[in-house]
Amino acid sequence: MRPGRPWLGGQSALVATVARCAWGILTSRVARGESPHLPAACPAPAAVSDARTPTRLDAARRDYHQLRSLLVALLVVACATPLSLNLVDPDLWGHVRYAQDWLAEGELPRTATHTYTAVGHPWVNHENLAELLLAGGFATIGATGVLIAKCLLGMAILGMMWLAARRQGVRPIAAWALFLLVAHNLHAFFPLRPQLLSFLWCAVMLLALERAFAGWGNRRADFINTRRKADEDPIDWRWLAALPVLMAVWANSHGGFVAGLAIGLALLGGRALELVVRRRPDAWRHAGGLALVGLAMGAATLATPYGYELHGWMLGSLGVARPEITEWGPPLPGNPVFWPFVGLVIVAIGSLVFTDRKRDVTKVVILALVAWQAATHLRHIAFFALLCGFWLPTYVQSIASRLRRQAAAGLPVAGMSTRMRAIGVTGLALAIGLQTLVVGRRLAELPVARSQYPVDAIQWLADQNPSGRLLVNFNWAQYAIAALAPDVRVAFDGRFRTCYPQAVIDRHFDFLLADTWPRSRDVASGPIAPAATLAVDTPDYVLIERGYETPVRVMREAASGESPTWSLVYQDALAQVWGRAAVVDDPESSRYIAEDWRLVSDHASNTCVPWPALPRDLGPRTDPSPPTAVAHAPSEPRLEDEG
Repeated sequence: MRPGRPWLGGQSALVATVARCAWGILTSRVARGESPHLPAACPAPAAVSDARTPTRLDAARRDYHQLRSLLVALLVVACATPLSLNLVDPDLWGHVRYAQDWLAEGELPRTATHTYTAVGHPWVNHENLAELLLAGGFATIGATGVLIAKCLLGMAILGMMWLAARRQGVRPIAAWALFLLVAHNLHAFFPLRPQLLSFLWCAVMLLALERAFAGWGNRRADFINTRRKADEDPIDWRWLAALPVLMAVWANSHGGFVAGLAIGLALLGGRALELVVRRRPDAWRHAGGLALVGLAMGAATLATPYGYELHGWMLGSLGVARPEITEWGPPLPGNPVFWPFVGLVIVAIGSLVFTDRKRDVTKVVILALVAWQAATHLRHIAFFALLCGFWLPTYVQSIASRLRRQAAAGLPVAGMSTRMRAIGVTGLALAIGLQTLVVGRRLAELPVARSQYPVDAIQWLADQNPSGRLLVNFNWAQYAIAALAPDVRVAFDGRFRTCYPQAVIDRHFDFLLADTWPRSRDVASGPIAPAATLAVDTPDYVLIERGYETPVRVMREAASGESPTWSLVYQDALAQVWGRAAVVDDPESSRYIAEDWRLVSDHASNTCVPWPALPRDLGPRTDPSPPTAVAHAPSEPRLEDEG
């Protein structure tokens, strides 16, 4: 049973029942205090004074509120489902290991670690706080506790959106229906990664800005529930005063602080411009105050171990394209984030076009710019979703209210029968229970799929007590670091430009991709040479995914001919391990691998092991017989593949 789809098949009747109940709730007149028995245009007979009428009306209202509460609860639980994603990110091992190294050594590493191609190269780690939290979380509350904390973090983000929406008079159903679409846009970006803190801090910043400008333009009809008078200060400076502190924390958490700073400065600048254009009293004084807040936010990002060096690195790194990394490419129809993003864009455009509320020009401009960035680099979809969650509910509510009035005008809605009420309550409760089961099952485990990660290859390699240099495709490199360090160092890993020079990056992707994928290469690296890293960096072992055609071809060529320089020592359906002939074929070598310990097969495994799936957790294979079953030692814990 795959997570997220445990009950959709064969449950169309339940879905239809829930949908009918939802439509009945949305179009019900009981919520507006109208009679549940008579059309709105037909007044109740004056002669009717039966004492039972208020009782029936009160009962109908209770039914409505009960069903509405259940529908809201269903939407809330449904929002938790995409935020409970339990897929393992390739960089998770590295994030935890780097924090552990820092804590063990007592000081922050300033140069690249665990690599043999960038020794002494500066390392600017912009994710220190997030990595410390991940390492501390796994050490104290375990994988399940960390998954629960991640899901709660996501729900806290949606909760902040609800706090902002409720102050603007948005009803729960309209708000959480929008938040469900927002959650699905966040879904692909919600594995355990440092960027989660960027999403949290962005939400905190947007909430603070909403509270700071809660009285903004209160003379307009679209601002309700405000307690500020027109002649009062339109800005609550207390909320803005917290933004520099927030930016200092954010700059130590994740590089997404650049996007957050840009959004915050754009909003402050837009508000300052509005003050000047509208010629409000003390406009220039308020605009100057906003400028000072913006300067303080920017200055606060210097409060990191790297100071201005972080900003210099960010400018240099962000100025170079990363076509090798899919997150820096545009969302395409085959990408899981494509259709949720398209849906959110349609909702955003529709709500802004058809609303009867006055539009906030500054927010609309920022939203359009972030949408453009999201259409160019899919990793910015998450920030677009966060902005939509904070800025669109009031517009969605205005459209929902108008549609409900129009639908109810032509429907003489009668009171809900006991049978219909029971069906509605049962259907909604069952849907809530099923969604809760899905969320609970996801949060119970963090599986590492053998079909995605080289669990068996790493286990086999660890059994050989390797030492030296390992060339491994970068999306597996941090797993290899966690499993084999410090005896084994890698050529390149997912830290990318934070600690690797461009020449090393080019050699790695020449080996991995050659010209089969869009590339961003330095002209100084010369023509593409897939085998250059074997000669220049001289690795002792090569661990590659068989799905990459170029490295498989390069290694086969190196292992053929009269004087082969490489030998295939392990293979399964997913991975290959090659050893330099001078290292693994020489019986006099301490790293010699005997023929009866070599395993070459096409065996595929669809099972999983619990994270972190390290050899020390799976246990060494001590059987001296040929390792024909090393990939399936009975003592290894396994989980069904949920991936």
